[in-house]
Amino acid sequence: MTRQNYFDILNRMEFDPQRELKNLMDLLKMERNFKSNYYETSLNSAISRNFLDYSNRSTFTSYSQMVEFIDSNIYNTTEPLFVFSELLVDIFNNLLGKFTEKEWQFIQVIFDNITRFLELSNHELITLDNGNRIIVEKNVYASEVSQILSETNIQEAIKVLEYNHFSNKGDIQRKKEILITLANYLEPLRKELNNSEELKEVFKVNNQKIIAFEKLFEMYNNFGLRHNNAKQYHLDMTNEKLEQWYDDIYTSSLFVILSLDEARILSELTFLREE
Repeated sequence: MTRQNYFDILNRMEFDPQRELKNLMDLLKMERNFKSNYYETSLNSAISRNFLDYSNRSTFTSYSQMVEFIDSNIYNTTEPLFVFSELLVDIFNNLLGKFTEKEWQFIQVIFDNITRFLELSNHELITLDNGNRIIVEKNVYASEVSQILSETNIQEAIKVLEYNHFSNKGDIQRKKEILITLANYLEPLRKELNNSEELKEVFKVNNQKIIAFEKLFEMYNNFGLRHNNAKQYHLDMTNEKLEQWYDDIYTSSLFVILSLDEARILSELTFLREE
């Protein structure tokens, strides 16, 4: 058996949320000569010292009180790490001018840790239109669709990515709201999609309409998302089953929006051929 070197072992390291949370806690508690060569302090104490200047503290009067409250409202193994990371990122960015240069150098170590374990867990930080930064699961198709939507509406673009936020798991109402946004975006483009001769060469067609696209609008209309057609497929479903369908409709929506871009590419290819 070939011996593994140090880099092989690191590259094979799997995501462990409990280990990563402990690492963050340890970094925050580490004492360094941040302010003086004569005494040591920690980032925890720096945050606590400036906490009342933190604009997103709600009515909490101490950093420890806020962390305790957040921790008491989390019930799975991964969420504590992500929520705590979102909190730290927000605090550090919100209190930008409150930390010394040496403290900022150490804060960068924490940011590096967060970046690394997000890579391991296939997640990323995104910025919402209100400036808040949240952690979402990486989805290459969602990122592409977000780019397309951002050309016309940045808020809709952000919602596409927000669908994958870990806190939305089980939140059927929020997922429904995002799907309605996608349906409203696609509705005016429905005719354009079905009129694309390039796409008709790729997809199955019935009565001059592309079947895959029409099926998506059927799902919008029959799963309580839009027109509430007489026959609603979801009425007797469990929440778990309905959420799975919503996730499938989300994936189908991404596929159709990407098809718009594909139609443009194929149209340009046809133009080049005819030159």
